[in-house]
Amino acid sequence: MKRSDRTGLVLAALLAVSAPAAAKVTWQELINAPLPVTGMLQKPEEFADIVPRPAVPAEGLRFFTDVMRDLYDTCAEPPDSHYFFCTVYYTPLETGFAAERGFDLTPAVMKGAGGRKFAADFIRATVMEGFARLAEPVSGKPYLAYNGRFHARILGNRGNELVPRESIAVNTKNRLVPSGRKVWVLDPEVYNQFGAALYRVDDTGGGLFRNQIDLYWGEDDPRGPGSGVARAASCDLSVKWIVPVLTVP
Repeated sequence: MKRSDRTGLVLAALLAVSAPAAAKVTWQELINAPLPVTGMLQKPEEFADIVPRPAVPAEGLRFFTDVMRDLYDTCAEPPDSHYFFCTVYYTPLETGFAAERGFDLTPAVMKGAGGRKFAADFIRATVMEGFARLAEPVSGKPYLAYNGRFHARILGNRGNELVPRESIAVNTKNRLVPSGRKVWVLDPEVYNQFGAALYRVDDTGGGLFRNQIDLYWGEDDPRGPGSGVARAASCDLSVKWIVPVLTVP
């Protein structure tokens, strides 16, 4: 069956199970996507009316379409465009690992940390995310790195400090967006979640795919046990499979 046929059947089924006045309900009303009255998407404002709900800006943010318009207005030549899949990493807080939330708190030795022990899930999250914030600083240093070393700051690949919702990481061998380069990540859901569209490559890693960008969220509790240790509790975004990225000269 063709995809369009399946879509038609789904819409027909939705109409059939709607309220008694279903015959008067249009598919535009069902999916909450009104069509412009005068032409199809003639203005950026019309696009903003039908974008998915996650793309509608939070309070204090500009519409994504306004950001796009400013970007192209300031570029003398079209920027180089690439497509990546996008993930999110964060700095887990040790205080967020609690037994009542189902985390494994079994004491385990952190390799490289001089024999010090931490909760098993906390170690797992630290190794996965690169850095974690300790409940109690060690020798005045509040951060634990994946290699067991303690730091005063969360560092990128050049000894620079990572900036929440501004720094991103790419594969070590990525030549399209080298370290230090600024890039535009042009996805409305990413923009609304992070509150930004312009980022800087502040970190690299051999564990990333060459067509992957990893956006740094900042310090946060883990979302939960299991696979949730790799997700920040307050970030609803996990993976975006196709994200356009423009490089800034």
